[in-house]
Amino acid sequence: MYIYFIPVFAQSFGATFFDLGLIGTIWAIATTITPIFAGHLADKTNRAWIYVISLMVNGFATIILITSHSVLDIIILRFLGGIGMEAFWVTTEIMVTDLAPKEERVREMGRYGIALTMGLLFGPLIGGLVVERFGYINLFIISSAVIGISTVQALIWLVPGYRRLETTIPQSTSTNTRAIKLLLPLCIMIVCYGVVWGLITSIFPGYANSVGISAALIGSLFAAFGVARMVSYATAHRYLKFGKSRTLFFASLTIFVGMVTMAIQPSFISLLVGITLIGGSLGLTFPITIDLISRYFPDDRAGKAIASYETAINIGECVGPYLAGILTVITTIAGSILLMSVFGILMAIIAVTGRTAINMTHPSHT
Repeated sequence: MYIYFIPVFAQSFGATFFDLGLIGTIWAIATTITPIFAGHLADKTNRAWIYVISLMVNGFATIILITSHSVLDIIILRFLGGIGMEAFWVTTEIMVTDLAPKEERVREMGRYGIALTMGLLFGPLIGGLVVERFGYINLFIISSAVIGISTVQALIWLVPGYRRLETTIPQSTSTNTRAIKLLLPLCIMIVCYGVVWGLITSIFPGYANSVGISAALIGSLFAAFGVARMVSYATAHRYLKFGKSRTLFFASLTIFVGMVTMAIQPSFISLLVGITLIGGSLGLTFPITIDLISRYFPDDRAGKAIASYETAINIGECVGPYLAGILTVITTIAGSILLMSVFGILMAIIAVTGRTAINMTHPSHT
């Protein structure tokens, strides 16, 4: 409900686009360092309690936003919010894997993904309406209340009945290093994916606000972004008949086109078209790259490979907003987005040239 409106809220304190990039980078730094600690705690104690604690941290980081009086306040609180949110994501994915039988894990993870995307679909739309009618302070209060309801539900329903499956996953730095090397082309692509994602979540709301788009319409733009992602998640397998490399190439070029569309004509319609194209393309990229990881790594190393993959996304989210903020100082916000579209081209190049390296790693796979 509120996360996409934090950049606009920061602008009410006089935040520049450089400041918005810094806010997004601080958030991404928090999400980059958190998985290691959250995963370690989840292995050492009851994961349901880590889940509850992550919700409590999120609730606190949300309600305390009402005390913000400067951009610095928001930067500090977004770091705390990033820790809570990333701990939530990591722990939830581990728990879904724990609670679902092995043969049902793909379907259950799909259901989890749909539920998460539905929240990201309806949340911004509701948040935009709340901002227009009641203001940002009430948005943060209502959002923290919703998180509080989830926390109570978890304490009553989830914690008492949670039973962890006992599994042993080898922990090895060398294994993790080998996984990164084997996945290098894919990791570079997913860093670019993270750059685009960070740009959309941290800079785009402020860009839309600066060209006169209302909070409610910004919410509807992100609703369209969510719909496009859901459609792509549901239909990604249909594109595989064209081949994974070709599909990733097409998705990457579409990201480029979407960013150029938003930059050259900053109207509501062009922003709607651009963010829809980007949302659909990101929705294709994510499941296909995850599928590549699962195919090219045995079970005892898949966890490490996916952890490296998530880290790559977060690294991109660190770089994207900060770089966009710097480019905005040098040029304009529209010029910054136009220059950042080069990451779509880079993804397209990797989709073609990286395919050979991946296939050579495990030539038995097709």
